[in-house]
Amino acid sequence: MTRAVKTLIIINVGLFILMHLTPDFAWVSLFGLVPGLVFAKLRIWQLASYMFLHAGLWHLAVNMLMLWFFAPALERHWGRRDFLFYYLFTGIGAGLCSFITAFRSSIPVIGASGAIFGILVAYAMLFPETTILFFFIFPMKIKQAVLVLAGINLLGALSSPNAGIAYFAHLGGGLFGYLYLRSEWLKRQISYRRWLDLGLWRKRKKLGRKQIAEKELNRQADVILDKISKYGVDSLSRKERKILELKQKQL
Repeated sequence: MTRAVKTLIIINVGLFILMHLTPDFAWVSLFGLVPGLVFAKLRIWQLASYMFLHAGLWHLAVNMLMLWFFAPALERHWGRRDFLFYYLFTGIGAGLCSFITAFRSSIPVIGASGAIFGILVAYAMLFPETTILFFFIFPMKIKQAVLVLAGINLLGALSSPNAGIAYFAHLGGGLFGYLYLRSEWLKRQISYRRWLDLGLWRKRKKLGRKQIAEKELNRQADVILDKISKYGVDSLSRKERKILELKQKQL
């Protein structure tokens, strides 16, 4: 068990327990993904929050088992931050696919299945020859098992769109994960490291402006001090006095 995986499991299980301890609170309508409300009522956060809610114990157990089985290897391979970014990226991507395919629906979508399918796709791409027990029964290589799961979900999405299973969320999580891992350009554009670099650039830019302002204040203060030495303090204008006050506060 790795640190990020353990944290994700604790959050999911904790929220599941909290949901059932406080059944009167509108957990699903507020934090589940209700496609018709995402933009209609600007509940944009639902594209991410939905993946941490589970209504049934079996749904929760299967998702957390898949996370426990496959995610630690990815976290060890990538590191904690890259793993968490990928998990959230695929989960939000799954939510976007659910929204696009049913943007007027009032039926909520909840569960981490989309992000979990993204985890399975990543595992199959990084460790394709690993043999697993498909459905806990049939020995199969992970790369083949993921293709079979994708086929089952696609068939379900086309033949039983109202079955109450978020097939497009599953497929969306896998698709977003595949595109992210295959495209170095996409990875560079959306990686958390890019946003970290952008934040550092803004910080440096702000610091640079501050240094320029301080340099200009020092220059103006030197001019004013020369004026005082020649003509006395009474020769200063109101603006020049304020500049000296700023300089004294700086000191």
